[in-house]
Amino acid sequence: MHSFSEPLMDARTPLSPAAIGALAKIAIYPGITASGLARQGFKTQQAASQNTSRLQRLGYVERRWGAGRGVGLHITPAGERALEQGLASEREVEHQLEGLLGAERYAQLCELLSHARAVLLQAQAG
Repeated sequence: MHSFSEPLMDARTPLSPAAIGALAKIAIYPGITASGLARQGFKTQQAASQNTSRLQRLGYVERRWGAGRGVGLHITPAGERALEQGLASEREVEHQLEGLLGAERYAQLCELLSHARAVLLQAQAG
């Protein structure tokens, strides 16, 4: 059982869930732009740019000139390692949460969150 005096997280990564998500998108879509990231889930272009600038300062992504697309984002080897650690941390938090809630309630939570995401994406699309 989880003790509430301990944080419900794994501190192996300095990345926020949003930064892990951005890094994953950059790994999946090499050369994606900050605008492309913004369209795929960040609230604003500014938020995507701030997130990618931080990832670049950490050495996890680099910007390269692309063919006709301006500057594209590419994950570095350090970024690949950070992404692996970040995803492992996310899985650990999910495992801890499932332990706290129980399998049935955890499944219900996941279903509700999935539904909420779909509703929000639909509302955002117009």
